[in-house]
Amino acid sequence: MSTTQVLWAAAGIVAFLLLPVGAIRMIAYRSQEIDHTPTLRHVAVFALALGGSAFVLFIVLSIWFVATGQRPM
Repeated sequence: MSTTQVLWAAAGIVAFLLLPVGAIRMIAYRSQEIDHTPTLRHVAVFALALGGSAFVLFIVLSIWFVATGQRPM
């Protein structure tokens, strides 16, 4: 397994775990039903930023695999 395949798999796992977590935390923070601490927003922003970056890397590597004719796994 090459390094790009490991990066592709790790980016996919991180993206598809952190994006829903960040979205749910942001929705909970914006609901204002419970008095949430500002830390909840910071965690949500961090999870969305890291998940979004991983998603972009996943898409870029997927396109790269298709363009070079390689198979990711």
